Amino acid sequence: MAGSLDERLSDFTARWIAAVERHAAAVLGTAAVLTLALGVYAALFLGVNADLYALIRGDVPFLLRKADFEKSFSALDTSLLVLVDGDSASTAGRAADALAERLAKQPELFERVSVVGGGDFFRRNALLFLDTAEIERLADRLSTVQPFLAEISRDQSVVGISRLLRQALAAKRDGSDTGIDLAGALDRVAVAVEAASAGRASPDPWGDALIGGSLSEEARHRVITVRPKVDVRDILMAKPAVDAIRIATRELGLDAASGVRVRITGDLVLNLEEEEVVQQQAQLIAAGALVLFAFTIYFGLRSARMVLAVVASLVAALVWTNAFATAAIGELNQVSAAFNVLIVGLGGEFGIHVCMRYGELAARGRTRKSAIEETGRSIGSSLISSAGTTAIGFLVFAPTDYRGVAQLGIISGAGVLLSLVSSFTVLPALLSLTAPVGPGLSRTPPPWLVRIQHLPITFAHPIRIAAAVLGVASLALLPRIHFDHNSLNLRDPSTESVQAFEDLVSRSGTTPWTVDVVTPDLASAEALGARLAQIPGVESTRTLSDFVPGDQEAKRAILSDLALLLPPTHAAQASPGTDEQRAALEALATELAAVARETGTDPVLAASARRLSGALDGFLSGVAARDSGPAFERLDENVIGSLPEQLRELERALTPDVVTAGSLPPEIRDQMLAADGRARVQVIPAQDLGDSRVLAQFVDAVREVAPEATGPAVTLLEWGRVTSGAMEHALLGGAIAITAFLLWLWRNVWDTVLALFPLVLAGVVSCAGMVLLGLSFNFANVIVLPMLLGMGIDNGVHLVHRHRTNPEEEDVLGTSTARAVFFAALTTVLCFGILAFAPHRGMAAIGKFLTLGVAATFVSYVVVLPAVLDWDDRRSGRRTRRAAA
Repeated sequence: MAGSLDERLSDFTARWIAAVERHAAAVLGTAAVLTLALGVYAALFLGVNADLYALIRGDVPFLLRKADFEKSFSALDTSLLVLVDGDSASTAGRAADALAERLAKQPELFERVSVVGGGDFFRRNALLFLDTAEIERLADRLSTVQPFLAEISRDQSVVGISRLLRQALAAKRDGSDTGIDLAGALDRVAVAVEAASAGRASPDPWGDALIGGSLSEEARHRVITVRPKVDVRDILMAKPAVDAIRIATRELGLDAASGVRVRITGDLVLNLEEEEVVQQQAQLIAAGALVLFAFTIYFGLRSARMVLAVVASLVAALVWTNAFATAAIGELNQVSAAFNVLIVGLGGEFGIHVCMRYGELAARGRTRKSAIEETGRSIGSSLISSAGTTAIGFLVFAPTDYRGVAQLGIISGAGVLLSLVSSFTVLPALLSLTAPVGPGLSRTPPPWLVRIQHLPITFAHPIRIAAAVLGVASLALLPRIHFDHNSLNLRDPSTESVQAFEDLVSRSGTTPWTVDVVTPDLASAEALGARLAQIPGVESTRTLSDFVPGDQEAKRAILSDLALLLPPTHAAQASPGTDEQRAALEALATELAAVARETGTDPVLAASARRLSGALDGFLSGVAARDSGPAFERLDENVIGSLPEQLRELERALTPDVVTAGSLPPEIRDQMLAADGRARVQVIPAQDLGDSRVLAQFVDAVREVAPEATGPAVTLLEWGRVTSGAMEHALLGGAIAITAFLLWLWRNVWDTVLALFPLVLAGVVSCAGMVLLGLSFNFANVIVLPMLLGMGIDNGVHLVHRHRTNPEEEDVLGTSTARAVFFAALTTVLCFGILAFAPHRGMAAIGKFLTLGVAATFVSYVVVLPAVLDWDDRRSGRRTRRAAA
């Protein structure tokens, strides 16, 4: 097989390594200085860009449509979202309004702050957006509790609340309908009293006693959109804004004790936390991979000096590659951040082959100088070939639209070549000074290991049949592979921003993953919205007209009548004294105890009465032993809660405005209507789009009616399709380029086929394994299959090259080349295996598929290929000639 080009490469590497050996000290000195300088450069200037949109070229059509839409419409800014969840709709609404008001007072940090569905417009007109039947039910309920409203309106203190509860208990004992969940109210007041006894705040005991009870469950989950005054591309500049939100949350007391949970998410926060996680985990994983690499190859080389030489050579290659990444790319992303682990697994392979071959030659009695030179001559060509094919496997990503993997391809392709350079300079120089020599390097393998080594030859025929069956069965599973478009599945699930965003996506009313369609005018938008609303999978559509409530005249009439029932708000009165408060609480405790003792009392109400009675007794006995003033103040705050504010909200909501399209707030009009008159149709999904299949069905169904649709859901789906398309192009381009490279190098079609077919088998089996393990392709691991093409072909190049250039060897599996392939594959599996356990799901996805793929590639080359080579030897008569010789 060795043609003139192969021989010239072998002679060149022999001469090169001989020159390195002669000038070892100078080579090492120069390499040390260069490595130190490049390491400092990379440490100072290599950054991380966690912006997911930076992973795709900005000129692809769907991103151009997205940019045009965002320029024309003031869509809700998703760069910074604050989720406010409350025990009740009223609690969540007041907390969101208070936090938004506090943030709006910091214009140096925040350009715009807006509560979705909040603000003065919705506070005054919220009831108009209910159905007429819902307003009538609200009127019935408020009519029932009107006597209690009058009591609260007169006396908004602990005394008034105590009198109110006594009246409710009396009405309940008389069999009257109180219109409230009395047992639940008693339990919530008991929590407030118990908290006051402990000197702490409590959640609002009144929750949605008035308006809130008429609102939907979604009203308990409010969203504040925040536009920070920073360049959204500069992720670190967002940190002061995020810190300011957290500080305001603490100062306002918005925590679990007050029945509120505040979380921050959005593109900026997701990327900020992602950047911190990626940097930290990538460094730890790279260090762990390097340790595993050194530990593993020690068992293959059995020489600490050679292990240290390989590790030093690999460290130099890693530093050079990081410096190249700094100069060529400047910033890493979630995908390209994994390149260090790839270089450890792939670049270390060259050092293993060099040291294995050197040990084999030195054990035969060669001198150190002769063994090093012959190592370059005998494996130099195959190392150059494998480096070239591996680099091609990475570099084919460079021209794709998926910029994330294009960067990884460029960095890793260069890293493989730099690892080869290090293996031909730093490693031979170290070996020439430190490598052991003599027969001691030769270790006779135990008989059981020899038998295992020969199993692929002994059982060559059944192995060939089994491989064919496995390949056909795996092909049958390929149609079941799917692509996961959910980018959240790439991020660290332990971060607050990811958990909050997943909650947003799971709720149809708040999901940011919607579809937007631009129409010439509002009339066209209304017509198209009606058509789109009929599509299966669409919950609803929204245009500017949907912000104008229907049946306003009838609704306003009901609310106007209801306003007459509302008692007048009394002027603020002086707080009752502690003696009056104590007397009111004792009277309430007595009434509660009586209710709890009555045999006919509902068991649930009796249990609640006993709990509150006990809480009151505990509070009263506690204040008797200390200064009662602060304790009663805390009790007053806890027990009264939001009732006064709810009364004011109710008073405002019962006198709504006449809402027209012209009277809508500017922020709503800007979201739905462009300056040139074009109108927006927002399409809301009926299902959770976290499932990629549901996402594809939803977007494709909408685009059948509106092909030019855009929006977050479209962007997400198209992003995935660009990514999978990049994989297909890279896979096809890589296969063609590697095949052409081997044909040009070897000038032999059959040897090229022998080197490639196990790789095809491994790829098909790996994809089938993903199906059986429940894994899917995603934005990160989509790069693995083309990578396996470049990585796996190494094994075929080394084994076929050794088999053809050493015809006197009966079994290629008994050579140092096969041992090097084994330990190289083992170190690669371990390096990628540690990546599979990374908390970051993007890195873990790459690691899982790489581990599976490398394992399948290894078996294909050390088990299936030798069995096929045995058949090839018999077919060509090579075995007969070898036996005769």
